[in-house]
Amino acid sequence: MPIPYRMEQRAEHNQRELGRNLHPVNALNDMGALQRMIREMMEPEARRGKRPTYKKPYPAYIDQMPLSPGFKVPNFTLFNGEYIHASSVEHIGRFSPEVTISDLAALKQSEDESAQDFITRFRKLKMKCWIPMEDRHFIQMAQTDLKISLRRRFDGMLFGDLVELADKASKYEVLLREEQQKRNSSKGTYYKTE
Repeated sequence: MPIPYRMEQRAEHNQRELGRNLHPVNALNDMGALQRMIREMMEPEARRGKRPTYKKPYPAYIDQMPLSPGFKVPNFTLFNGEYIHASSVEHIGRFSPEVTISDLAALKQSEDESAQDFITRFRKLKMKCWIPMEDRHFIQMAQTDLKISLRRRFDGMLFGDLVELADKASKYEVLLREEQQKRNSSKGTYYKTE
C-alpha cells in the first residue's frame, strides 16, 4: 500500500531505506519522487481492492414470504464485466422487455396525439428493439403509422432520419390547424335577435 507523502522539504535527495525516502518529499518539486509515488499507486496489489460481498437490499424475512400463484422468479446472473463476449449494455438488455418489429408496426398515432409526441413514442420503443434493421425501414414504418392526413402528405417522400420526419410532420400539422381555423372562422357567426 502506498505511503502518503507530506508536503515538506527534504534535506537530502539520495537517502533511501528499502526503496523509500527517509525524509518526506515535496512530490510537486521532485520529478523522481512524483514518478515513484505514481508507480507505487499503480502497482497491481495497490490497485486490487477487495470486492464488496453481495448483500440483499431488503430484510431476510421477505425471502420467507409466499409468492403469488403463477409468479415465476426471474433467473438473474451476476455480471462482473470479465466475460469478453458480453458488454454491460447487453447484460442489462437481457432483463428489459424486448420489442419486436410487429410491436413497432402495430403502433399507431392517435387522433389527439401530435406527430412530435407520436414519433418520440416510436423512437423510445425503437430503442428497445434489438433486431438489426436499417434506419430507413424504421422511418418508413413510422411514416405508415402516422394519421391518414399526414400519410397522404408524406407518401413516397424519403427522410434522412426520424427527427426530419417529426419536424416536417409537426410543421404540416400546424398548417392543417391554421387551415381548419380559417375554414371555421369564414362560416361566420349568426346571432338570434329577440
